Formats: sequence, structure tokens, C-alpha cells
Amino acid sequence: MSYVVSSYCLLTILVEKKFQLFQMTEINNLESEEFITQDNEKKTRLLFLLSFAISNEKYASTLKLLAPVLKKFQVLAKLPTPAEFNSVSNLKPHNHHTSLSATFCLHKDCLPQTTRKGLSTFVQVYGIASIIEILIRFPRLFRKQVSLNQIIKSVSFYSSTRCALSIASYAIIYKSLVRFFTRLFDPLLRPPPSSSLIVNDVVCSPLVPPFLAGLLAGPTILIDNVQSRRILIAIFMLSKSLQYTYHALRQNGIIPKMPWWWGSWLIFPISSAQLIYTYLLHPDIFPRSYDKFITSRSTTYVNPRPSDFSDAMPWPTGREIVDRIAILSSLYYPEFYSSKLHGRDVPPLPDNLKPIQPVLEIAHPSHSKMLCAMLHHEEPSCLVTYTKFIAKEGIDALKFMGIVYTISLILSERSRPNGGIANILIQGVPEIFKGATFITMAIATSWALCCGFQKILPNKFMPISRFYLNGFIGGLWVLVEKPNRRLDIGMYSLRLSIESFWKLLVKKGKVRNIRNGEAIYYSLAMGLIMAIHKNQPKIISSPYVRFVLSRLFGE
Repeated sequence: MSYVVSSYCLLTILVEKKFQLFQMTEINNLESEEFITQDNEKKTRLLFLLSFAISNEKYASTLKLLAPVLKKFQVLAKLPTPAEFNSVSNLKPHNHHTSLSATFCLHKDCLPQTTRKGLSTFVQVYGIASIIEILIRFPRLFRKQVSLNQIIKSVSFYSSTRCALSIASYAIIYKSLVRFFTRLFDPLLRPPPSSSLIVNDVVCSPLVPPFLAGLLAGPTILIDNVQSRRILIAIFMLSKSLQYTYHALRQNGIIPKMPWWWGSWLIFPISSAQLIYTYLLHPDIFPRSYDKFITSRSTTYVNPRPSDFSDAMPWPTGREIVDRIAILSSLYYPEFYSSKLHGRDVPPLPDNLKPIQPVLEIAHPSHSKMLCAMLHHEEPSCLVTYTKFIAKEGIDALKFMGIVYTISLILSERSRPNGGIANILIQGVPEIFKGATFITMAIATSWALCCGFQKILPNKFMPISRFYLNGFIGGLWVLVEKPNRRLDIGMYSLRLSIESFWKLLVKKGKVRNIRNGEAIYYSLAMGLIMAIHKNQPKIISSPYVRFVLSRLFGE
């Protein structure tokens, strides 16, 4: 009996609370309707326009945050309450009767939300781009070439504005077109477009609206006025789209199960083959930063000026030495005749080999190949030179990887091991040694094979294309890295190889360079990425890419 009485009392209390809440809601609605119906048309329009820039929640939180200041200046009472702002922003109902009306629907979750996301994206990208512009110039500050004020004044905030406007425009157009194509291809609201089941399945697929929206919004990248940045962004998104599309096809069973040896580790050797070939034979289209990285870590093969040589004495630069490899390969790797042994009987060098004459004049007389005499003039043994390279450059690689690992620990809290310094050393030291081994051995092997293939292959057999093998075999050292690191390194090198391969095709006349062509593959890449992220977001393995997509595009 007591249980029945207590249940009845509890039910009575809940009904009273519900009735009070209903009364409060009705009062708020009546106040909101009164605010709208009164002579406040101008104020209502302004509030409705404000809903395109700020959401109800942010308006309420901003008003609450600024309340002390607004009360002090007696402004708070004049401003609309959050309830009034909410009622005005909810004035327009959904209007998705046609594709066009769905695109420009004024409901708070449609066009107003799209413009709010676009404005938010603009502010975020502008801030990030401006910070990057400043950080790029910081090395000059450390070298004391300029002051901090000069750096800030030299930053082009106009360029940052164009970049932010490009990304924000993409977000607005993409979200608007998604509504358009979703309504256009909705199978419940329109008859099938074709009698073919295959056509109907394709048109009515949930992949189509985000793909077409991402594709058609792509040309907004041309708003950015810095072409190098456009190309960098476009190639990055293209490589990511290839990665995610492949994973999606594998997961959906479209691509069959591959052999055991097939995996992401192949990306770097294949990319390295293209990059090493371009580095040795076509330096004008090779990425400059990567060129400096390889050349600065190859002093055993690209010999600097000897210490006992005066500045007045001629000596080729590192790039001049590397450029002669292409010439020697086109001459089918000529024999070397030392002037120390043959005197004046040495045949004269052609004009295009004159820059390396100072190197050949002091080369060890035991050399039999001109390429070996140029790359390691003091040491006649190719194997000894290979081991010297590993010993010398390995130490520098350890220092480099130590700095990289330290920076990654500072920037990434998630990857920071728990347990103090002991765990950091236990996990970090192997990572540093693996990275140093990979860098050193990949470069060393690629250089050593320049000499090695001369002894294995006939001089006229693949004289130029053999350099692809140099890069591929050297790239196999990526296997010392962990699987996730192999993929990261491979995707980075893939982006560089795609750019250099396209430039190589243009240089050889195989294709024509398309003005603003980066917009084409950027559009295609974004269409694929948006379609995958909209329907199968877990396929996008990178948490950073998922975060950027959800943050900038609200997907």
C-alpha cells in the first residue's frame, strides 16, 4: 500500500513539474511571438541576418560572457534576449520542394548554418595561414638578418586572406551543392531517371551528391593567388584521395585480395625510383628542398673543395658534379685515364665535362671508370667508399632524427609515452636508430649502385634508365621502419614524385602543361574524399584529416 502511495506522489510531482515547464515554454513563445508581431520588423530582419553569422548557442554564450560589460554601459537591456534571437532564427521552415529551393533554404540548419560555417572557416584558415607566413621567415630572424618587426611587416596578409577565402568559399559552395544534389537525386521524391537498374543504382547512390558537390566546388582553389601553395594543397589532397579510395575499394571487396608481398611499403621504393632518376638526370624539375637534403648528406660522393685548395683554384660545386652523371651515362660510362700515369696521352675532355677536370686531375690512378674517379677520387675502392659514407653520414642522420623525434614529442601529446624519461628513452632510441638507418642506407645504396651497376651491367645496357633501379633498391630500406611510418614516408615521397613526374612529361613533350591545371585534380581529389568521408568516415585513417574535414566543412 505504501508503495502505491509513494508512486502516486512521485507521479503527481512529475506532472506538476511538466506543467510548469510547459507554462514557461508557452510564456517564452508568447513573448517571442509578441516581439515578432510588434513594430519590430527592422529589428527582426537584423536578427535574422545575424543568424547567418552566429548560432543561437553562441549568441547566448556571448551575451552571457559580455553581460557585466554591457550592464555597465546600460546596453544589455536594449539587446534582444536569447529567446527572441532563437524565435527569429526559427522563423523560416524547411523548403526542399525543389532542388533550387533546397539549395537556398532559409531554415536555420540550411543556408544560415552554411554561411556560419564559411565565416568560421575563413577566420580559422586566415589565422593559421598568417602564423605560417610568419614562421617561414623565422630562420632569417635567428640568423639576425632581420628584426621581428621587419618580419611582421613583410608578411603578406593579403595572401593569407586569399587563401582563407578560397577554403571558406569551398565550404559554402560544397554544403549548398550537397543539399541541391541530395534533393535532385532523392529516389523517394522523383521517378527513376532510367529503365536501367545499373544507371538508377549509380544516380541514386549516396556517394553521388557529396562527390559532385566536392568536384564542382573545387575550382575555388584558384581564389588563392599563390600558385606554389595551390599545387602543394592539390597534390596533398590527390595523394590522400588515392590512398582512401584504394582502402574503400579493398574494404568493399571491389579490389581482390592481393599477394602477401603487396603492401604500403612499396609506395616509397616506387616513388624513390622516380625521384632519384629526376635528381640525377633532370635537376631543374626536382624539388629544391629534397635536392639540398640529399646533396648535403652526400659529401662522401659529392666531394667538397679540398682544404689545401685555394679559392682561386677552380672546383666544381656539388650540383655540377651530380649533373655530370647524366652526361657520363649518355656517353656509355667512358674509361678513366689518369694524367699521373699517361701524361699528355690522356684524351681531352669534352666541353660539357670541363667543370670536373680539377677532380679528375687529382683522382687516384687506380680508377678505371670516369664516373668512379669523379664520385670518389681519393679512394679507388667503391666498397670502401660505401662504408665510409655509412660511417660519416650515419652520425649526422642520428643527430637529425634525434631533433625530429624531440620536436614530435613536444608537438604530439598523444604519441608521448607515459612513465617518465625511462619510457621515452626505451621507445625513442629504437625509433631514432631506425630513422637514421633508413636515411643513411637509402641514400648510400642509391649512390653505391651508380658504381656497382658499371661492374654488373654492360655499359650500353640501360645506360640511363638503370637509375630507376638505384632509387627502387635504395628505397627498400624503408622496411626497417614501422608499418605506419612506411606509409607516412611513402605518401610524402609520392607527393613529390607525382609533381616531378608531371614536370618530366611536360619537359619531354609527352603532355601539355595546363594553365591552372591543379584545380582539375584538386577538384577530383576533393570529390572522392568528400564522398568517402560522408558515407564511410572510418576509412579515412588519419585523425588529423578527419578533424580538418569536420572542423572546416562540418562533415
